[in-house]
Amino acid sequence: MTPLGIFKRRKKETEEKAGKKVEEKTLLEDLCKGSIELYNALSRTLLIDPERTKEAGEMDARIEKAQKYEKNADYVRARIEYQAVGELALFEGKTAQVQTLFKKAAEIDPASPNRSIFEFLAKKENAEKAVAVAKEYYRRTAKPA
Repeated sequence: MTPLGIFKRRKKETEEKAGKKVEEKTLLEDLCKGSIELYNALSRTLLIDPERTKEAGEMDARIEKAQKYEKNADYVRARIEYQAVGELALFEGKTAQVQTLFKKAAEIDPASPNRSIFEFLAKKENAEKAVAVAKEYYRRTAKPA
């Protein structure tokens, strides 16, 4: 299973005593409260183990790397870096950076299959909702120290 597929597990079905089937929701589905766009965006941008991927100063270094790729017209790599930094900003709860970085990712690589997700997160109200849901998701899934 791909790392992205972890959030899109098939809904398990359980049978009630009356013979009816009830679908169990994943944590992310529950937190998104029926917003399909928010669920789709977060299912592709939440980090599985954010503490392992985050290092001091990494965000600034990755932004510089993305700008370097952009300057050299390597737009796919630039988009990947902007997306990665946007995911870290989402983990840290930095709404303004989430907006800016995902907007840049959408602009830099118009052929990206995730462009609609980047554009969704580039809007202020959507970024605020995403950050709130991400904070709760990370709080609930955090490994005990």
